[in-house]
Amino acid sequence: MIDEEQLNICHECVGEDFLKKEIRVEGKRGKCSYCEKRRKVFPLPWLAEKISAAIEEHFYLTSNEPTPLECALLSDKDSNYVWGRHGQELNNLIQDLAEVNESVATDVQSYLSFYFGGDPKDFEENPYGDEACYEESPPDTYGFKESWDLFRQEITWRARFFSQFVEQILDELFSNLDSLKTYDGKSVIRISGPSTENPYVFRARVCQTHNSLDQILKNPIKELSSPPPKYAKQGRMNATGISVFYGATDTETCIAEVRPPVGSHVVVGRFQILKNLRLLDLNILSKIYIKGSYFDPEFSSRQGHAAFFQDLVGELTKPVMPEEENFEYLPTQIVAEYLAEKVEPNLDGIIFSSSQAQNKEQNIILFHNSCAVEPYILPTGTTVSVDYGWSTEDDYDDSITVYEEYTKNTSHDNQSECMDKMEYHEEYYDDREPTLRLDVNEDISIWGIKRAIYETSKRYVSRYRHEKAENEASPSGVEKTGSFFDQF
Repeated sequence: MIDEEQLNICHECVGEDFLKKEIRVEGKRGKCSYCEKRRKVFPLPWLAEKISAAIEEHFYLTSNEPTPLECALLSDKDSNYVWGRHGQELNNLIQDLAEVNESVATDVQSYLSFYFGGDPKDFEENPYGDEACYEESPPDTYGFKESWDLFRQEITWRARFFSQFVEQILDELFSNLDSLKTYDGKSVIRISGPSTENPYVFRARVCQTHNSLDQILKNPIKELSSPPPKYAKQGRMNATGISVFYGATDTETCIAEVRPPVGSHVVVGRFQILKNLRLLDLNILSKIYIKGSYFDPEFSSRQGHAAFFQDLVGELTKPVMPEEENFEYLPTQIVAEYLAEKVEPNLDGIIFSSSQAQNKEQNIILFHNSCAVEPYILPTGTTVSVDYGWSTEDDYDDSITVYEEYTKNTSHDNQSECMDKMEYHEEYYDDREPTLRLDVNEDISIWGIKRAIYETSKRYVSRYRHEKAENEASPSGVEKTGSFFDQF
């Protein structure tokens, strides 16, 4: 019988990069028991215990008996179900993990079975026996979920503004964003702008009266841009007084997001992006793939971090009821502020799927420093009016025309001013570099809202009356697992 404790293995007989490097750097020169060449080697028990630790951390032993459901299928005479143990056989798993041949894997398994296989008298299966099969465990996200919960508690009930504790948590969650990619190599940072698949961003405003429609059409740059800080109301990604640009990648999503009532009109502006913008794509963030070695002590944490992003993206983009906005928007507002101010290289905004629209287009939020709009120049003294067309019993013309009129004596070259800058100047001085342009002749459209269509789900309600005895305990209710509205 082979004594595995006397065997050595060299770096050339182990294909897994992390183990190979460790043997090459820290091993001692000796004769390999498998290729019989003199190289850097480690004793086989070292490799076996490394493999055992990796299996224990990343895999679990599958059951050697069918589940109750599988038993039911087996007992069903009309079923053709044939049970087989789930998972990968241990010997094959060892070969795949360490990238070794079958002979090495067999010796490793024999060593583990002898020293760590347990006592047969305990009537428990030998986890390293010939029948053992394993499946990969789901990543452990507990630590990151705990950090997120602490973050929510801190900003909701203790410190509403940035603290060292909050920043430390966000640093942990959002470190190295530029290095995160999907399995097929897509980066979580999407570039939008000239010569990209997203050269435009759309923004909408709801109008319920002719006066409000007049106001937008007469001064579209001001009315369709992000509001001045003085008038910026809180939103999912901004606190009151922080002006950001809420837009979308298409008109339909824009209209859905502003939730216009039937009978109203929606004015949509198509803004040209003037320079490349770096946007954090939350859809990609929820699908990132972590490459690494099962033998790397940090790999498990990195896997958990990646898996946690799926929960985090759902938290950042979930629908929020109006009554809950004050508290539910706090975490997303602070995350957005952190992404806008603390991430290097700088981010210009966030892009994510819309919960209001059913297409594949997305919402875009541009941070304050990346959403200035190029001004539209008007001669001093210009008056602006809007013509909404005409109609008779026999015919109509519903086209909308905006007229700009100024006197001949006014010098356009010497006295021209930006109406928008003049009006904004009274509220704040805006020295941001323009990143967006709205062509007022080509890129403004008006949409009449004829009807709304809702996607619904139905739940039934039952009511029971029960006369309780004097000392009878009340029946326990269904455990609450989340928001009531999350259940629909």
